[in-house]
Amino acid sequence: MTVISIKCQKCRFELVSSESSSILDCHEKLIQNAARVTYSCNDNFMENNWYLSSNTLPDWINSSIEEGDWQKGKLICPNCNLRVGSFDFVSGMKCPCKKFILPQIHLVKSKVDIYFR
Repeated sequence: MTVISIKCQKCRFELVSSESSSILDCHEKLIQNAARVTYSCNDNFMENNWYLSSNTLPDWINSSIEEGDWQKGKLICPNCNLRVGSFDFVSGMKCPCKKFILPQIHLVKSKVDIYFR
C-alpha cells in the first residue's frame, strides 16, 4: 500500500500521514494513490484542498480544533506557523458538483506538498 505524506511547503514538517490519518477526496473517499489527487468529482474543477477525516487526526490538528471549540478556525503549521488549512464545523462548503457537503477539515494544496512512498 502506498503511504501518503502531506508536508508543509515552507518547512517540510510532516503535517499528516496516511499511516495514521485518513486523507479524503471531496466525496469522503479515501485517497490511496496518485491517480486520485488532481481533480474533484467533476473533471472540470481542480480540487484545491486535501480533506481529512475528523475520526483520525494528528494531535496538532486536534489541539487547534479544541481551541476553536469545534466551530471554525485556521490550521497553522506547528513548526513554522504558516497557515496550511482550516476547519469549519458550522457552515461547511458544497462540492463543485453541488451534490455534496465537503468534509469539515482541509489542508490547502498550494500551502502543502504531497509525497508518495
